[in-house]
Amino acid sequence: MFFDERFISFAALVVGSLIFFFFYNSSKPEPEDLQASVPSPVVAAKLKKVLSIEEEFPHVIKRNIPLYSYLSELGVSPIDIIEMVKASKPKKDLSRLTPGTRFQVVQTQDKTLKEIQVRFSAVEKLDVKKIENKWTAVIIKELVDIQPVSFVGKVENSLWESALDAKMDPYLIVAMSEIFGWEVDFSREVRLGDKWRITAERKLVKGVHVGWGSVLAAEYINSGESHKAVLFRHDGEDVGYYTPQGDSLRKMFLKSPLRFGRVTSRFNKRRFHPKLKRIRPHNGVDYGAPIGTPVRAVADGKVTFSRYNGGGGNTLKLRHNSKYKTAYKHLSRFGKGIRPGVRVKQGQVVAYVGNTGLSTGPHLHYEFFINNRFVDPLKQSFPSADPVAPNLKAEFLKQSKKMVARLPSWTQKNFVLQASQKTWTQEYVKPTETKPIVIFSETEI
Repeated sequence: MFFDERFISFAALVVGSLIFFFFYNSSKPEPEDLQASVPSPVVAAKLKKVLSIEEEFPHVIKRNIPLYSYLSELGVSPIDIIEMVKASKPKKDLSRLTPGTRFQVVQTQDKTLKEIQVRFSAVEKLDVKKIENKWTAVIIKELVDIQPVSFVGKVENSLWESALDAKMDPYLIVAMSEIFGWEVDFSREVRLGDKWRITAERKLVKGVHVGWGSVLAAEYINSGESHKAVLFRHDGEDVGYYTPQGDSLRKMFLKSPLRFGRVTSRFNKRRFHPKLKRIRPHNGVDYGAPIGTPVRAVADGKVTFSRYNGGGGNTLKLRHNSKYKTAYKHLSRFGKGIRPGVRVKQGQVVAYVGNTGLSTGPHLHYEFFINNRFVDPLKQSFPSADPVAPNLKAEFLKQSKKMVARLPSWTQKNFVLQASQKTWTQEYVKPTETKPIVIFSETEI
């Protein structure tokens, strides 16, 4: 029996539609299937993306542009901005944010401001919300975990490079140089083969490295001579650094006015002056360093002179007591607030290396006087400050034993065990053990 071609086409279209409808409905998820596809809270937490600082706080304050301008560009009304800033003022003055400060805003569809968060540091932010038509401001401080971390290294090229070789933040090398600043002149006494080891407090917020606390213990072996330091804490306060026996590392004078540098010319009563081309006494020590390098006061004292002075260029003079004086020459500029009559503290930045006056290149000329007579500062020795007080000695010795035990072994050659420990900006998984993490350099110790 023959059928009309139009009837056959129509029948095929109907059958095809029924087949499509059947498979479409069979593949469409039921409500219970949709519910089952939602991850559990535990899985959701694992899948949740950890936002970077730039993602969480996308807006950044630029120089000479106030917060008001940014919020206005986002469509926030002037009244909301004024009320929000006013409510925040008892906590933080949002009208005076420093350049680089990051923030985020939450708005409704009609651009009404609901909330703003301002990040001041890794551990502190301000949260301002509008609740029932009233602005409330709260300072949020993150919980900071303290983790002791140890490093060990050896000077193969320079002290700075030894820190990099040990995968250590060079900040800790600077901290160590300040601790031993009365024992070792890191400008001229560092030698190839010197070894060091250090244990310091690492600050973590939500498992992420945000900075450093105190150095707990350190040892530096300089030309075969060991120098050890332990931190003494009493009633929760850092008292200072001492030898393991309780003698103070602090002395009346620092061994150098520069943290790092090199001696380019020593004290010499008959030196050929490179600029004047004749024999002339060199009554001080020259330290070669880049222009702008901070110059420290080697001891507490009082400024007696701070201005340009002929061949000495910009010159600073300090009187430490009736017996001792120091002078610093060829400076590029003086420290903030440094002028005659001002008192300064040991280690305070009082000036910056320059190339002023009769100078053949950027350097610091440093002079030392005893009873108004020039002496060689590199040959002086001074008494230490007071040791640990007798009534605290037992407490100190108990702490000292623990601090020294935290230092890593010289002979151990382990390297970083976890990838997260190699880079300070990566997420850090806190170990279950209470022992310090020990991170060693790959070089032979």
